[in-house]
Amino acid sequence: MRIDKLFVLVSLPAVLLPVPFAAYADRPGVYLGASGGGYRINESDLHDNDNLVKGFVGGQINEWFGIEGQWTDFNRLDNGGSRFDADGKGLAAVFSFGPLFLKGGEFSWDSDSVIGGTVSDKDGNDPFWGAGLKLDFNRNLALRLEYERYDVSNVKLDAATAGLQFKF
Repeated sequence: MRIDKLFVLVSLPAVLLPVPFAAYADRPGVYLGASGGGYRINESDLHDNDNLVKGFVGGQINEWFGIEGQWTDFNRLDNGGSRFDADGKGLAAVFSFGPLFLKGGEFSWDSDSVIGGTVSDKDGNDPFWGAGLKLDFNRNLALRLEYERYDVSNVKLDAATAGLQFKF
């Protein structure tokens, strides 16, 4: 499934849901959640899309700043003689501006790939960043729509996800 189609499939239900979204200020507290979506790879002879899943836990320090940890699993992408498989953990600073947020941090990854005839099985750390929209159902439950950019083993990955966040 292409990323632009994924955005439509994820965004359209959020816009059309009869449940009114409230604009709750981000209050201090702990939250956790899970997301699913897709990622795009555009490297050498591997140009394709596949699925990913992500779990996250965070702490909102004040209404504009928080810290978030995540685990992301990029589904194995296999395209003829090329393949890509990766997963990893990330730690990021999250800056909230009403329902919008920006985040950036470090992503520790483990990758197994064959791209352009080059075999690679390694791990490492690289920066990642993202932006998103959090639509609150109530004070504890929110829908999160996110875009993130990862650099895994010198391969750029663009990811789009939708998920639920529960705040304690």
